[in-house]
Amino acid sequence: MNVIEIPLTQIEVGDRLRTVDPSWVEFLAASIAERGQDTPVWVRKIGRTEKYALIAGGHRIAALKEAGKTVAIASVVKATETEAQLLEIDENLIRRELTPLDRATFLARRKAVYEELHPETKQGGDRKSDQNAELCGLIPAFSEATAEKLGLSRRTIETAVQLHGLIVDDVRKVISGTWLAASGAQLMALGKLTPDQQRKVAFFTVQHPDVRNVSEIVRQLENRPKPPAPEKLERFLAFFRKCGPEEQQEIIEYAAAQMPAVACNAAWSKASEMQRQVIMEDFAPRFPGFSEKEAA
Repeated sequence: MNVIEIPLTQIEVGDRLRTVDPSWVEFLAASIAERGQDTPVWVRKIGRTEKYALIAGGHRIAALKEAGKTVAIASVVKATETEAQLLEIDENLIRRELTPLDRATFLARRKAVYEELHPETKQGGDRKSDQNAELCGLIPAFSEATAEKLGLSRRTIETAVQLHGLIVDDVRKVISGTWLAASGAQLMALGKLTPDQQRKVAFFTVQHPDVRNVSEIVRQLENRPKPPAPEKLERFLAFFRKCGPEEQQEIIEYAAAQMPAVACNAAWSKASEMQRQVIMEDFAPRFPGFSEKEAA
């Protein structure tokens, strides 16, 4: 990479995958005004012109302008337009401040760019020739390559790409920067709605930022009555379902010890024939004659 100073007027920012956060720009601008630009932006030369296309550093460019600067310290990268997109995406994906929505957007775009660069790895791609078959064995598929490069699990990557596909484009733009963009669970709930419902929820989110649950937003939009507060048993069952297998086992053993007769009666009355047989086989050695009495 060649690091040089470039006038801001010669750097074309273009359309960015990530919305610029004004508060972050303000923070960076204050830092630049005090200490100067610490980290170069990444750019690539546009043909034989004097212009450069921004690869990574949208917030830094905005902050430089905010701080009244006229030039940027930039690393000039030799890359095609497609390769530059991959560099932009990866530079953003390694940042920890990405919201789940941003991460899903970048990973989905990375998949498209990666498969454009390596079409032989695309599912359903042309693998008829021996050369393509050999290449396919040498070049890892998108999820595998991305997991290795970014240190994410393949499941995380595939879930994020799926999430991106569930939410329509215009909705993603509306909710970017809202609380909804930062909640993976609520984004998944949003993705289960129809495109029209998603749009209504998105605009509601902007207008009423204090309501932070997609199901509740839908209820209010449909003017349905508020459900009654859950009873104690419902609250306990909701907690129980969230526990892991070992925790559930501890809870059952503790409850059974408090009321053994009730526990045994409930287990027997709700058990299947096979489960009852298991219970009898377990209890038979402890209570002689139990199995014979049940059989009779």
